[in-house]
Amino acid sequence: MAATRPDKLPPIDVGAWVRVGGRFQGLADPSKLNHQSMDTIYGELHAGGKIHKNVSVTLNLNANGLSKGAGIMDAIVGFDFVDPFHVWVGQLLVPADRANGSGPFFMIPWNYPGFYNVPGTAGAAVLPAEGPSGRNAGVVIWGDFMEGMFKYMAGAFNSKNTPATATSPAVPNNAADPTATPLYSGRLQLALLAKEPGFWGNGSYFGEKDVLSIGVSGQAQKALVGPNYGEFGADVLAEFKVGGGWVTGEVVYYHFTADNSAFKNSVAILGAFASPTVGVGNIQPMVRYQMAKGEGTTPNVSAVDVGLSYLVKGPALRAVATFQHVDLGLDRIGNSIQLGAQAIFF
Repeated sequence: MAATRPDKLPPIDVGAWVRVGGRFQGLADPSKLNHQSMDTIYGELHAGGKIHKNVSVTLNLNANGLSKGAGIMDAIVGFDFVDPFHVWVGQLLVPADRANGSGPFFMIPWNYPGFYNVPGTAGAAVLPAEGPSGRNAGVVIWGDFMEGMFKYMAGAFNSKNTPATATSPAVPNNAADPTATPLYSGRLQLALLAKEPGFWGNGSYFGEKDVLSIGVSGQAQKALVGPNYGEFGADVLAEFKVGGGWVTGEVVYYHFTADNSAFKNSVAILGAFASPTVGVGNIQPMVRYQMAKGEGTTPNVSAVDVGLSYLVKGPALRAVATFQHVDLGLDRIGNSIQLGAQAIFF
């Protein structure tokens, strides 16, 4: 008999990701730009790999240098049977919009979408139901067809439904609570040009390939007390190489069905252009408009981000300058200038 050989597994991947930034924004009057402070000191440590040809392990930690908080971001055991069928269990991404799959490191704007904040106010978060860093404890079944041309994700998570209020107009609270009914969340994605395989996502491919991708997502949860929660979302990402650079456009729409939801609809529109190489990188101006329509006594909220990035190694090394204007209604206006940089070591 021929001698059997153990499967040769790829090495464990290890990475360190860091974002730092400062802000110019008034303290007494947040519409002015007369005070400066650090507003981002954030890092992640990533480790993952195969312990069997059909079993993967992921452990990602994160820490916030300003709040002095640290913890487990991802802790996943993945059963990877075939490309069209994987079962991942642990603390992991809630499959919803493209932004949650991408996270702040792999999207063009510096500010994560869906948060409307003016210092000294309650602010608003108009997003699908997610836990800290977009994660929650649960299980996800997902798979790729045609090497990533079509992707599906469906999961069930610990979550509890806390009604939104006018003073804290956010979608349901997502603290883990095993006594609450599960939050069900899923996403379907069709890539019409370049394929997008794998569990994790990108808000931009930074000129790596031409992309035209359509995604739809939905969430549902039966409340123990009060109205049930539901959400539907749709997004389209288009990115094409042009003259040594690339152009990016994205449209996102959310609709919330909970009777007590402070917001029923939200939309975001993004446009960006990256120049051919200038020096050692690409210059990328961008603009993004976000708006959520308030219900009842909750006013509409909006945010405009105008940014300029210098991409030395795409998302792995970039510097960003952003002007943001936030309007929470009722004369609650915020203007800020943010300067940030991020680096990713794989």
